[in-house]
Amino acid sequence: MQDDHLLLEWIPDAVVVTDRAGMIIYVNRRAVSLSGYRRSELIGRKVELLVPSRLRALHAKDRQRFYAGGHVRLMGAPDTDFSLRRKDGTTVAVEISLGPGGKDTVAVIRDVTERRRMEAALEHRALHDPLTDLANRTLFFDRLHQSIHGASREGHQFALVMLDLDGFKAINDAFGHSTGDKLLKKIGTRLRDGLRATDTAARIGGDEFAWILPRVANMRAVERTVRKRLAAAQAPLIVDRQKVSLGISAGISIYPEDGRDADTLIRHADSAMYSAKREGRSIVFHLSRGKR
Repeated sequence: MQDDHLLLEWIPDAVVVTDRAGMIIYVNRRAVSLSGYRRSELIGRKVELLVPSRLRALHAKDRQRFYAGGHVRLMGAPDTDFSLRRKDGTTVAVEISLGPGGKDTVAVIRDVTERRRMEAALEHRALHDPLTDLANRTLFFDRLHQSIHGASREGHQFALVMLDLDGFKAINDAFGHSTGDKLLKKIGTRLRDGLRATDTAARIGGDEFAWILPRVANMRAVERTVRKRLAAAQAPLIVDRQKVSLGISAGISIYPEDGRDADTLIRHADSAMYSAKREGRSIVFHLSRGKR
């Protein structure tokens, strides 16, 4: 098998060959660089050395089943993440293909870290607003439907808060779209700051934003939270050396009191928000309670 090993030495993926006892009998140059071990530290060791500690016992059982009737295959489902444990204790995301090599087993291991990073970046881009990095409309509606489902199943309330910037068009017209975009970006950051990990801040479009606040105690608690967050968001901003003050009007709807489906909840929150703007802007409003 020496000639075969010579060919394997220079392929771009890591190759690990094990005998039927699970002992490593060959590793190529890429396996050495990927794992961080010297070749002498790998040869003669169980292949579980390269498996995260918590998975070693399970891997040993799976390995024995493969030896009983192994055939060429990709480990796990196509979207399954595997991890290779490096000498320094860190792990790297890999894709592993297994196949028989005579009486031995050949594992071809590909580092997919960069591919996973690119996939995650593309997924994030598809679900987030490019200017503010808040949830976009797609993610907002997904989170809203998840909130309805969870609240219905578990019997708790959540709040939907629709937000609209007061006077943004005038600022945009006066200072230009570039300044307007910088303002939206800063406001987006403020609207996200201070929220819980379970809350969602979204940009619906233009100067319209929204919060989804799960597991709220009551309307009074929601109003306190909204007022506190808006006070921080509405503090004067410096954009392109200009001091800008911007108000935010908010309309609140509560599940299930104001609706049990997305359309009804949005309609109520929007109506409350526009009522707030008619009352004088920079107001928190709930239809059944009026302005606050």
